[in-house]
Amino acid sequence: MEPSVRKVGWRILLGVYPPEFDGKERLALLHSKVEKYEKLKEIWKKAYQQGRFTKAQIEAITLACVDVVRTDRCHPFYYNDGKNRVAQLFDILATYAIYHPAIGYHQGMSNLASLLLYAQGNEGMAYVCLCALMKRLTPKFYPQHDQVMMITQMQHLHDLLVFTDYKLAQFLRMHNLGNMFFTERWLLLELIREFPFEHALHIVEVQWASIAMVAQTWPDVGSTALYTQLGIEHCPAVFEEKETHYACCDSNLINSLIGEQFQYKQPSNQSNEPLYCPTQKKCRDVSGSVHEGDPVHMKDWVVELPSPDAMGCGNNPFLLFICLSMILEYSDVIYEEVHEVCDLFHLFQTHNKQHNIWGILNRARSLFDAYLKDQEMKRKCFS
Repeated sequence: MEPSVRKVGWRILLGVYPPEFDGKERLALLHSKVEKYEKLKEIWKKAYQQGRFTKAQIEAITLACVDVVRTDRCHPFYYNDGKNRVAQLFDILATYAIYHPAIGYHQGMSNLASLLLYAQGNEGMAYVCLCALMKRLTPKFYPQHDQVMMITQMQHLHDLLVFTDYKLAQFLRMHNLGNMFFTERWLLLELIREFPFEHALHIVEVQWASIAMVAQTWPDVGSTALYTQLGIEHCPAVFEEKETHYACCDSNLINSLIGEQFQYKQPSNQSNEPLYCPTQKKCRDVSGSVHEGDPVHMKDWVVELPSPDAMGCGNNPFLLFICLSMILEYSDVIYEEVHEVCDLFHLFQTHNKQHNIWGILNRARSLFDAYLKDQEMKRKCFS
């Protein structure tokens, strides 16, 4: 997508406004959402300044602080702008976490928001786009959702590899890699951390466009209907009624990004007030959180693949084909260098942000097109 149309194009692909809206209606809706964002942001910042944050709220935005200061910092968009855009990225993520308490903040969300902020060039609009994107991604981040979607996507990726390259699938299985756990970060963040920043922009919009394309024939693909309650635009934030002091290390970190107007000042005497323990700087481990037991069923043969609205729970079927193409891209190296589980993790870490994006995407498109044609033919036969 050309940079000149990316700003509006992403809003359309993410479903920020209904497709039937004309230009004036779109702008009016967008401006109203941005205005609401500014009000929500001011409310939580004042509550923080007054010392009325709950422990969960402090933990969420402290973790966001830790991530934003190291997200894409070498890119000129951030590097050449001092702390202004870093602070904007923090505000977006903190506002989302405060008003979506069931989700909060998880590692990797800063990378998603960073792409949106860059493409939109506006903090409020980036927040609106993040809310739209998270409606679809929520099941991957929701801590009480049992990771059904992640496990299903790994299962179907395993099935895809068995279906496409039986020999390679059996090789991985022989080395205890057939469960596809090594692809967890790929699936969770939809590959944005596997490619350089400019390529990550392309890799996400290709996936979003594929969802819109496939949904014309399979309407449930990319649907957020099942997750409306989880991905609701925002919930009323609940703050403490009385001031409860924060740990100095947390308030110092948050104060560095929240803006001077809303900084929290530690009282000189805290002896009579409860004090939150310092937040443990732990985020969700995106490389090992579904590894209890082995939920992925190893298969000897796969003769039929799920339909697009079932592939990976119908959330983003093309993502699985890009992941498949990533694995196939390194098949020769895998045969030569992989002897145990850690070897494959090391292989992809070594090649991180150096992948041949065009070769990988071309192969993925070819495989996906053949799959869609086959699925459409089967549907016509049974209709």
